[in-house]
Amino acid sequence: MKFRSRMILAYATVALLVSLVLGIVVGQNSLRYETNSQKNNLLISAKSYVTQMDETLGRMDAIMQYILSDAAMLESITLLASAPEENTPILYVRNAESAIRVGISTSYIMKNSYRTVFFNEDSFLASSVIYTPDAAKYVPNQRLNYDFRLEDIPYLEEVSAAQGKSVIVPAHMDPWGENGSVSVFSLAKELRGEGMGFLEVENRMDSLELLEKSDPDIHFLLIVNGGDLLYASDESYLKELKDSDRKMLKNLQEGTVLTENGDIYAKASSKDFDLTVLAYKQRSFLEGGRRRIFLLAFLAAMVVFGVSLVFIIFWSSILTIPMKRLQEVVENTNIENLQDHQRLEEAGGPDEFQELIHSFQTMTARLNTALQNEKRAAMLQLQAQFDTLQTQVNPHFIYNVLNIISSHAVMDNDEVICEMCGSLGNMLRYSTNNKERYAPVEKELEYLNSYFYLLKARYENRLEVSIDIDKRIGKQIIPKMTLQQLVENCVKHGFHDTDGCMHISVTGKVLDDRWIIRIQDNGSGIPQQTLSKIWENLSEVREEILERSMPVEMEIGGMGIANTYARCLLLYHEDFIFEMENVSDGQGFVVTVGQKRM
Repeated sequence: MKFRSRMILAYATVALLVSLVLGIVVGQNSLRYETNSQKNNLLISAKSYVTQMDETLGRMDAIMQYILSDAAMLESITLLASAPEENTPILYVRNAESAIRVGISTSYIMKNSYRTVFFNEDSFLASSVIYTPDAAKYVPNQRLNYDFRLEDIPYLEEVSAAQGKSVIVPAHMDPWGENGSVSVFSLAKELRGEGMGFLEVENRMDSLELLEKSDPDIHFLLIVNGGDLLYASDESYLKELKDSDRKMLKNLQEGTVLTENGDIYAKASSKDFDLTVLAYKQRSFLEGGRRRIFLLAFLAAMVVFGVSLVFIIFWSSILTIPMKRLQEVVENTNIENLQDHQRLEEAGGPDEFQELIHSFQTMTARLNTALQNEKRAAMLQLQAQFDTLQTQVNPHFIYNVLNIISSHAVMDNDEVICEMCGSLGNMLRYSTNNKERYAPVEKELEYLNSYFYLLKARYENRLEVSIDIDKRIGKQIIPKMTLQQLVENCVKHGFHDTDGCMHISVTGKVLDDRWIIRIQDNGSGIPQQTLSKIWENLSEVREEILERSMPVEMEIGGMGIANTYARCLLLYHEDFIFEMENVSDGQGFVVTVGQKRM
């Protein structure tokens, strides 16, 4: 089998496996995503139904509270309850009944319920006028059923047992209309007190069909009073729960999804009412989506494989052409014609393999250049070692001179000179130590105090220094001599044209997820034009370091700000905090350095 055929077969096999694996992974992830989406949607739908029912029942309960909070209504109800025993004049009784009928037919009550009724043991009945929002007008109330007995109302026993609490009454025919042909559910309550009567707020059952459904394939059951079926979106239900649904309610925890025989169930309960929603989606609807997912995953895998196969055949043909050319060149190449560039150009066009042949011819020249560069690098390394030894000699000489000066100062009892020599020696050791480029803030402050001591020896009482650094910053790492350079700029540039008192403050704080150190003086500040020029220089330094990855070399003298900025930027990168500004009242200058994300 030729190489081209083997290449096509090998890559086609790999492409087929990759396509199948990709199809399986995509199918499984899509199926997992679809399943989780269905479960989340079911939970959200169950909670949505509870929220909507809470709102409906809440309005019904608010009607009861509204009636009972009306002093005139409550007084009339109380008068009717005590009228038989106290022989209340009939005129008072009629006035009380009229007040109840008027008070129970307010616009608020009629718009938020199908019917609201009050009735008592004396067969007194007061009903609100029925309001139809579709007609946007009030219609005459149908004839009421005044011929009723409390013992004939089946749900009053359960309402009385609730001892004054509101009870949700499941679907029943409206007993108060003349025909009793409207199916309603209601919220009923027995008023506390002997013979006070009952309040009942009704809403039509067909209003529950208007509950918003995010997914038409989701069915739900509204269950009240622990097990009574209030409403079922599935028409196969009559008036009672199935045994399987009762078992599901018992086993299913709140806020979870349970899979049973391929169906998924979710339960949500109201915190304010004895109401539970059982939402479910049947297996037939779920399997349809799964089949579509697997079909799409298979088609995607086949499309990927087909496209890959086309590219494999095409590129295998392209790649084998220069191989044949290269084979001819290699077979006809020997020592005598190894440098025959004209013959190489005749071997083929300017493709990758032709360039490879040309690269081979130039390899020997580059190898010789590399050897020369290696020798040169060895010489530079020796020079660097010499420079390192030399830099160790220079500070050693300065230390010896400082020791001599200090010895003479001891002989003359001049403690100031001794302490100045000691502080200067400590600073030299700290700054010339090439083994450590960085130091913790607490160590930097230690040598900054030595520098302040030398400044006070020069400026005496003119210089005031204050240092207030949060202890949490002490272990943070910064480039050596950072604070000393910034303080030196304050002394050198901030007070160059003033003879007044010089005050320098060094403060450090921790702010949320960052820390900062501020060096502020009370000098004359920096002119805005000069400040803009400094920012321009710092922008160039930042560009060279972060974008061009170029080394930045500069002397400390005359370039303190740029030198400090470059070293901190190399350490902190994008987390570096650096700010410069004049003090708002024109008295002084402040520099802030720090780091984000401690």
